[in-house]
Amino acid sequence: MKKAYEKTRYDNIYRNIKNNNYIIRHNGTTISKIDNLKIYDIKVARDYKSKLDLNLKKIEKAANSYTFKYLWNEYVNYCKNVSKLAYNTIKKKKLFYNCFLHELDTFRVSELTKNDIINFMDNLITTDKQKNEILKHLKAFITWCDLEKEIITINPVKGIKSIKVPKVEMKYWSINEFTKFMNYINKQQNDKAYRIKILVLLELHLGDRIGETRALTWSSINEEKSTIRISHSINYDEKSNNLLSSTKTYSSDRIVDVSPKLISELKKYKEYLIEQQININDLIFYNYRINKPFSDVALRKLFYKYCSLAEVPKIRMYDLRHTYVALMMNEGWELYHISKRIGHCNYSTTVDKYGHLESKLRKKIAQTTDKYL
Repeated sequence: MKKAYEKTRYDNIYRNIKNNNYIIRHNGTTISKIDNLKIYDIKVARDYKSKLDLNLKKIEKAANSYTFKYLWNEYVNYCKNVSKLAYNTIKKKKLFYNCFLHELDTFRVSELTKNDIINFMDNLITTDKQKNEILKHLKAFITWCDLEKEIITINPVKGIKSIKVPKVEMKYWSINEFTKFMNYINKQQNDKAYRIKILVLLELHLGDRIGETRALTWSSINEEKSTIRISHSINYDEKSNNLLSSTKTYSSDRIVDVSPKLISELKKYKEYLIEQQININDLIFYNYRINKPFSDVALRKLFYKYCSLAEVPKIRMYDLRHTYVALMMNEGWELYHISKRIGHCNYSTTVDKYGHLESKLRKKIAQTTDKYL
């Protein structure tokens, strides 16, 4: 069988014996068209190949000049200014870099190998749980280098799995415990109890993160449509003049349907504040005495106080989010429907976090049939 293409006097440029068109072999690929047209002029083929070679050299030169430290600083700025990640997320990335990842500073990212990453991880003196967190941030950084900077050809973290660690038992209230708490706090007649009541009601209706609840505004409530817009998280940066920051991820910015009953409770709370002759700020949880949002510490202390008085298990305010998921699952809702409501980017995130609850619930349902045997 005769060859379709023959060599020309130019490296990696070949001519079709039958049709007289040219092809270019470049960096492991074959190019037969330029701007969707076949190449019939050897000079066009030669000039195009020279351009490709020049671009490849520029990319290689740029890649070799990018150290881990240089790119990490650019990556953090990207996360802050382009991705608009929450303040605490950026803070965590900086913390992991200062404590651990700076040891990779002198490596050129384009030359990092899988063995380099494995050796780095093996030599870390910290818990397995924290190693997994470090690996998660490292993977996000390498992915950014690949997709945004396009300076790596082989992903060095691909295939490196997290260490299996026993999951800490998730804390949440049962329906009875939630009911007991609400029964107690409904009997209290003071500002602090009312504030915590509204906080818990919002958490147990929205399933949002506590930082998102603290950032809710009166204007985010749509009474006509019975919805609440979750578009911000509280700004944990004490040096910033902005009270609010972006939500944790893009998908965390969402509109959540709520019951008219919750809308009614929020209206009553607003009317109560106005009756106290307070010049209402748009933030629902606002400390008018010091002209700032209520701090995480202040709300947490109050919440723990009423947990103790109501004689229910003391859980974190964030665990109210877990309570929401557990209660919804107990009512028969699938994790898929819950995932979007609580603002997870991927359904897999919800399954990874709450899948064990689903398994426990299914076993519980299976065991209820025993009484019919």
